[in-house]
Amino acid sequence: MSKKIVVIGSINMDLVYEVPEIVKEGQTIQTTDHHLFFGGKGANQAMTAAQLGAEVAFIGSVGEDGYGQQAIFNLESQHVDTSYIHHQGLTGQAIIQLSHTAENAILLYPGANFNVTPAHIEAARDVIEQSDMLLLQLEIPLPAIERAIEIAYASNTQIFLNPAPSQPLSDDLLMKLDYLTPNCTELENLSGIPFDEHNLEEACEILINKGVNCVIVTLGKKGSYYFTRDGQQGYLSSNRMKPVDTTGAGDAFSGALAVALLHDSELEEAIHYASDVAGYVVTQKGAQPEIPLSYRYVKYHV
Repeated sequence: MSKKIVVIGSINMDLVYEVPEIVKEGQTIQTTDHHLFFGGKGANQAMTAAQLGAEVAFIGSVGEDGYGQQAIFNLESQHVDTSYIHHQGLTGQAIIQLSHTAENAILLYPGANFNVTPAHIEAARDVIEQSDMLLLQLEIPLPAIERAIEIAYASNTQIFLNPAPSQPLSDDLLMKLDYLTPNCTELENLSGIPFDEHNLEEACEILINKGVNCVIVTLGKKGSYYFTRDGQQGYLSSNRMKPVDTTGAGDAFSGALAVALLHDSELEEAIHYASDVAGYVVTQKGAQPEIPLSYRYVKYHV
């Protein structure tokens, strides 16, 4: 039986401009190509989880425009339940510079994503309570995220937060989290300790002492580092794939990790699997590429 994940988060259209290098202040450069992709951290994670075999429902907001209709159709193409998505205003957009070295810079217009309210979350209480895991990011208003976490925590639904983009989070919120996946910048902001690989353990321990059950720090090309409440910790390397587009790599990691954890994988096995999926995604253009069936969790671990 597939595991049920409810994703609450953002839905965007990504306007991607390929450039020789990321533009600097006062500089004007010509784009070498342009693409329109589906995006938004929430939608990216939902599409990854759905393609890997999870049963996914989505709570969020799109605009009353063509982009919103396209985004809904795209999610439904992977059987994501979109019945909890509201339509209001204009769909969120991300303007992305993609360099020839696969690095990116992103300008985000939140649009309808900022229309998600605690009332919308409350209206979807049943789906949160009946899911195995709640998967969250921080591209929608924090009050909605806090309400979703309260409902999930009360119903013993596992709570997985990818704390991006970085912002302050209360100790009351952190103590309810089962899984937290910051990158280096987010770890620094949440722990209050300047990032250094030599103090990763100390920074993670601060978050564990605030109540987080498991912290998994994504370190880009260097892999990841994990630290759990029961004292497990360690570095795990990632597959060195030649990147084409790193947009959405962290979201693919989070979506795949959620799927693996719901299949009761050992933590290191789950992280390796998520790294493999993210490694494939960076070899493709766009944040929501089609993932081969061979990466589905049940096939990948035969």
